[in-house]
Formats: sequence, C-alpha cells, structure tokens
Amino acid sequence: MSVAVDPEVAALVREVLAEEVARLRAEKGRGGTGAPAAREERVRIRSDADLRNFARRVLELAEDREARRAFDAGRIVFRLDGDEARPTGSASRPPGARLGEDAGHVETVERGLLSERHAERLPRETKRIRLGRRVRLTPLARDRLRRRGIVIERMEQ
Repeated sequence: MSVAVDPEVAALVREVLAEEVARLRAEKGRGGTGAPAAREERVRIRSDADLRNFARRVLELAEDREARRAFDAGRIVFRLDGDEARPTGSASRPPGARLGEDAGHVETVERGLLSERHAERLPRETKRIRLGRRVRLTPLARDRLRRRGIVIERMEQ
C-alpha cells in the first residue's frame, strides 16, 4: 500500500539531512588526514514507509556503540537518492521558518539565523517577514530583504 508523503515533511527531512551532512563534512575537515574514509548510505524517501525505515536505520546506528562513534566522527554519511536530492519549496527556508497566514505573502521565522542565502530563497510573493525574538539576522540578509522590498517585523513573544 502506497501512502502519500506530505511535501512539507519531506522537505523538512531533506533540510535536516542537508544540515547534518554539512556538519559532518565540517567535522571531518577538522579531523586531520589520517581519518578512515566515510561510508556513504543512500536514502530514498518517497513515502511514510521509507521515512519510517530511515528512522529505524538511524535508531539502529544510535544503539550500536561503534556505529554511533563512526556516525559522530563523520565516517557514516547519509545521502539522498534520486529526486529528493533537489531542494524544493520549504527546504530552502531557514530552520524554524513557516508560511504565514497570507498564503505565502508573509514568512515567519521563529528561531535560528536568517542568512543572505535564506533571504534570496524566500518566495517571490513574500512581502513581509516576521522574525521571532531570538532570530538573528545577518547584515547581508537585511540588505537583501530591503532590496527586495520585504518589510522586516519582530514578534513580541
């Protein structure tokens, strides 16, 4: 039985995987030249069952002490297989971002850092961006938003 996957869930999974891969690559780069080669595992997520199987695989790695160390050291790397590797929609949004009430005209970022890259990737129809109290905004992101005519608002909470 095939189950449709919510595109936002798939995008969030892609975003989390991309962040983790980037973190692992950065850690590997600091690790020196004598480190063992990374083992790459391809992941295909097209259904809830695929997502469930991936979650089980991650839990298996977490339970195995040696596999956990290899994962933490960046020697086990997950890569998206197939069409999932292409960023789409909300995958290009910063962590904590979600569409606002006006069907894409207002973006809300509740946590994290809003960089210039994230500002560039906001949907074309975005007119305002609401930032949570603790959201950090880079100077380049602020300039990019102003050039696009996007109004920056801070939330009170």
